[in-house]
Amino acid sequence: MRLAMISFHTPPSAPLGEGKAGGMNAYILGLGQELARRGIEVDCFTRIQDEKTPTTVPVSPGMRMISLPAGPPIPLSPPSLIPYLAEFQIGMEAFREIEGKEYDLLHAHYYLSGRVGLRLRENWQIPLLFMFHTIAFLKDGTARQGEEKEPLSRHQIEREMADGADLIIASNPHEENSIRSFFQVPADRVAVVPCGVDTALFRPLDQEKARRELGLPFGKILLFVGRIEPIKGIDLLLQAMAELRSAPDLPSGPFPNLILVGGAEGMDALKALAKRWGLDPWLLFLGSKPHRSMPLYYAACDALVIPSRYESFGIVALEAAACGRPVIATRAGGLPFAVSPGKTSLMVPENDPASFALAIRRILTAEGLAKSLGQAGREWAEGFSWSRISDRILACYEKAMAIPAGGGREKNA
Repeated sequence: MRLAMISFHTPPSAPLGEGKAGGMNAYILGLGQELARRGIEVDCFTRIQDEKTPTTVPVSPGMRMISLPAGPPIPLSPPSLIPYLAEFQIGMEAFREIEGKEYDLLHAHYYLSGRVGLRLRENWQIPLLFMFHTIAFLKDGTARQGEEKEPLSRHQIEREMADGADLIIASNPHEENSIRSFFQVPADRVAVVPCGVDTALFRPLDQEKARRELGLPFGKILLFVGRIEPIKGIDLLLQAMAELRSAPDLPSGPFPNLILVGGAEGMDALKALAKRWGLDPWLLFLGSKPHRSMPLYYAACDALVIPSRYESFGIVALEAAACGRPVIATRAGGLPFAVSPGKTSLMVPENDPASFALAIRRILTAEGLAKSLGQAGREWAEGFSWSRISDRILACYEKAMAIPAGGGREKNA
């Protein structure tokens, strides 16, 4: 089987937290490499963001990254990339013609890739599987200001995808229910397959050794991993830390350090907020990091904190669990399905800094709690190994390939 994956707006190999690079990037790389290990030829098509990027780069045996021109070779916001989708589609078709090989299947990630996939599906007459990764109307439900809302163009394209894709893969039941109810998609066109984690890469490591290697302080450490943007709720996390700091019955000992791994955009505003609340001595902004270096950061922390207002799944929660670290997270979106509430994590309501502060206090002071959650987390993560998840994805591919050409809602009419 030859598979064409599409990740138009962000290279899957981009450092975690850089620009729009996040859980989706880790997902595409993890799945693609596992499928390649099983003998499937995987070409992942992405947009050139640096003119020095070669067209074809081997990722692993059987998987290649194909970078094609589409607009200026610089990072751009997703909405501003819409005018360049046709150029990217033409580039994919030209690449296929030059190679002289056919693809059996298209797997598109995120709405921009989805529109390209729809056009190619029509031309190539092969099945198209689509993953939203995040959904505009769910994101808009968390927006506090008008500029945080998604553009109308995204809503329109996501409606096209709901109508036209042969099969939609949702990462959890919450996302499945949202897709089916909002877009009126029949049950037989949505499959639920959770995200996976590389349990060989993400594994328990010695905490003190990891801190020495990274040059991190020896004290309690809370870790945030992700993009620096409002939907991630970092302002709520800082407020929770401020409440913890001002509590009259604060436990004795050093105040916990908060380490943030993510891009630089929006960091100045967070630094100003931390300074206003007197937290700057305990904050460390490390910027984006290569994905393969992340096990050391998980090993170094005492808990991963996820204060998100919305998450389609929450791959970082699985990664931390696989490293034997407890998670403190909100119940936003798909997060309750990425962790096992009460067993591997402490979960709190969204937009509730006071509850988040209490959960932090528990994880840092309750004797044996962090250790028991972490140990259960490793066992939990084993159920999401890429070997197991790829079995389910392959079943989706087989289902899609059994659908007559021209799928989507039209075939069910």
